[in-house]
Amino acid sequence: MADAAEEIRRGREEDCVAIIELVEALRREDGGIPPDRDSAADAVRSCLTSPGSGLYVAARGGKVDGFIVVHWIPFPMLAGSEAYISDLIVERIQRGRGIGRRLVAVVESEARGRGCVRLMLNNRVAAESFKRAFYSKLGFRARDDFANLVKPLL
Repeated sequence: MADAAEEIRRGREEDCVAIIELVEALRREDGGIPPDRDSAADAVRSCLTSPGSGLYVAARGGKVDGFIVVHWIPFPMLAGSEAYISDLIVERIQRGRGIGRRLVAVVESEARGRGCVRLMLNNRVAAESFKRAFYSKLGFRARDDFANLVKPLL
């Protein structure tokens, strides 16, 4: 269970470094290469300022324990909008305390308030969160009839 002093709030400019550090830590856990810090900072700032995105943090005493990024996407085929979660990272030592669940709940509430018809995300099958069924426990389901296709541009 999360500490009472922990709050879920909108991200702020001063959270940028902590968010980048969480991204770097997850990349190290996965055996990946840390992102370019300047490019990552630009992406965080874009999420903070774009009306098409939302960034929320779980913070305790000024320390960011986790964050989530959501994008509001008009989707004509759905005759509405979709809320797309692009990032959800909780510091390794803080996992299992309900922080990720609370972050998703805030995004889901806002998505419902905006009239979104669906909440969507991608999760690597090799990811710890997939292996322990984190998202399926929150009501997400894997689609058997849909392929996720990507084309790297860099």
